[in-house]
Amino acid sequence: MYRRRRSLFDLIREIEEEIDRDIERFLTELRYDEWAGQCLQPLHDLRETEDEFVLSIDMPGVKKEEIDLKVSENSVSVYAPIRYGVRVSRGYERTAQCYRLVLELPGPVDTNSVTGVYRNGILEVKMRKRGVGTRIPIE
Repeated sequence: MYRRRRSLFDLIREIEEEIDRDIERFLTELRYDEWAGQCLQPLHDLRETEDEFVLSIDMPGVKKEEIDLKVSENSVSVYAPIRYGVRVSRGYERTAQCYRLVLELPGPVDTNSVTGVYRNGILEVKMRKRGVGTRIPIE
């Protein structure tokens, strides 16, 4: 069986294709990093009690009216615009445009019972667990 010998031009074409794939991958990652880099993920704490989940989110410098809170049965999404610089490390400051948090909940919640209170830069969201019944005392 005769096997065709690869030419120098074939090798160059393969290298060009590989470089094109690497550049495309790099540009895709760069666009994602640029988009994600403009929002900060706020510090948060999710606590579980017997009847509900309580989510506390640190969001200083936000106007209460501009907070976009969405709760589904299994997740919470919070977005709020901000307009200030954030010091990330010594001598390096960057401007963030928003807070963004998407969080999966450990269990389903009743979306009709969700309450949110924003006070002193902290958003507290209380979500009643779905299917939690009322305790009935036995006589």
